[in-house]
Amino acid sequence: MRIATIQKEKCKPEMCNNLCAKICPVNKKDKECIIVKEKAEIDEELCIGCAICQNRCPFEAIDIINLPSVDKKNLVYRYGKNGFALYNLPVPKENAVLGLLGRNGIGKSTAGEILSGKKKINFGQEEASDKEIKSFFQGTESLRYFDSLKNKKIAYKPQNLSFLSVDLSAIELLKKRGTEKRIKELAKRLNVEYILENKLNKLSGGELQKIAIIAATLSEADLYFFDEPLAYLDISERLRVSDYIKEIAAGKTVIVVEHDLLILDYLTEYLNIFYGQQGCFGFVSGVKSSKYGINSYLAGFLKEENLKIRDKALNFNFAKNKTTFGKKIAEWPDFNKKFEKFSLEVKSGEINQNNVIGILGKNGTGKTTFVKCLAGLEEIEIQGKKKKLDLKLDISYKPQYLFTDSEELVSDVIRKEKIDKKIASTFNLEVLHLKKIKELSGGELQRFSIARCLSKPADIYLIDEPSAYLDVEERISVARAIKDLMVEKEKTAFVVDHDLLLISYLADSILVFTGESGKHGKSSEILGFEQGISQLLKELNITLRKDKESGRPRINNKDSVLDREQKRENKWAMF
Repeated sequence: MRIATIQKEKCKPEMCNNLCAKICPVNKKDKECIIVKEKAEIDEELCIGCAICQNRCPFEAIDIINLPSVDKKNLVYRYGKNGFALYNLPVPKENAVLGLLGRNGIGKSTAGEILSGKKKINFGQEEASDKEIKSFFQGTESLRYFDSLKNKKIAYKPQNLSFLSVDLSAIELLKKRGTEKRIKELAKRLNVEYILENKLNKLSGGELQKIAIIAATLSEADLYFFDEPLAYLDISERLRVSDYIKEIAAGKTVIVVEHDLLILDYLTEYLNIFYGQQGCFGFVSGVKSSKYGINSYLAGFLKEENLKIRDKALNFNFAKNKTTFGKKIAEWPDFNKKFEKFSLEVKSGEINQNNVIGILGKNGTGKTTFVKCLAGLEEIEIQGKKKKLDLKLDISYKPQYLFTDSEELVSDVIRKEKIDKKIASTFNLEVLHLKKIKELSGGELQRFSIARCLSKPADIYLIDEPSAYLDVEERISVARAIKDLMVEKEKTAFVVDHDLLLISYLADSILVFTGESGKHGKSSEILGFEQGISQLLKELNITLRKDKESGRPRINNKDSVLDREQKRENKWAMF
């Protein structure tokens, strides 16, 4: 089977003078394989798969893909002619949390919208009848699910929450969905009762996330779908929300899309793996247990499907440098930072070459403020005197929040800032060349911003929340790139993130921030990796073990035999 996809936003016929239609060998035989109206269109029945148009398109808008092991009859949904195609669907399970795992742009959100009734199956046509849908799923568990869908009450928490950022208080919005009493119960459960009277457009990303979750769960439903419910949340709040979602699953059907593998493993019982080509097509694997499914995904081989989805396995067996491995290049003293309603106390520390320091802790305890102070962007107080910290080092800084209205093309910035080919390739910037920076998606802007930060000549690199908007493979790629650069060039990186798996991959040492969110924070001294992770886990009251197959960290079930044994032996993390 062959499919042809065209990324409409990249297709610019007026600039290439309809090149694809002119060079198509089928068109040269007076057949209309490629026709150009406002955008190019390709007839997949006539296409011979030569990929000449794909290779010659100056805007990289065309993908010609041969799928020898796929039958067209498995096509479930397609976004119009030459649009993204999704093959097969997950099968939700009652009384359980089902996870959807896979790369960005490969159909997870589309599948969720179909299963929650927001999109209707179309089999690649303009419209599919109920009779066709019934015939397609005849004899499968999915038929029973779709038959009952019209009688089910659906609760849906979308991925993008920008539509919620309006000039309305949180409680005013929530009252449209439930009673004030119930709202306050759930707000207390999710630790956001103190923001109910605040305007939605004044809330942080994590606070808005929780309000969206409350909105989705205020009224009783049969099926709950959560698209990336843990974005913007710190580790303790990810666990809180995960426990809440697991409680909801009792007697219900719950589907979750999430990229944090540590929490996905903790939250879900089963999962389906999505694989294919980003922005072009996606396939859905059979259902697997969460542990086995995540390990299969990391290994890159799906045994039951007898299919290799990646050339190389992703693993977490890695070496750690000692805290003082490289030469000392700078140090900072004890200092304080005070705002109107927040104060931060920081212990002194040394900066050594060839070292990655992971920065962990609850939201609102000063992690980002600390990084800004290191960069000399904030005035601090040292022994009663106010000044800006000057480490006398070249510093490259990637901020937490990325906002831009730049009209510049990505290619122009790459050329101007001399981003080398290795970094550009690592972060897959080639596909972004002709996009304006302001047009980049969240994940694209994140990759581009990290690449810009790492490409600058500096002594230390300050990188705040690099995992935001990135899928599992992109997170591991980012972690590896940061780690490799520090070793190769004997540099130092400070990385703030809430994905423990990413931090466990790249960090040699740890800084832990504790305190009361939004009121006061305090840093630890620089700790060895296991000591730092253990201090954080002790505060969270959870233990980690190392998976024997993949080497990835896994959370022990609370009060399980292993959990109790590790706590008794004061071994909060086993690596």
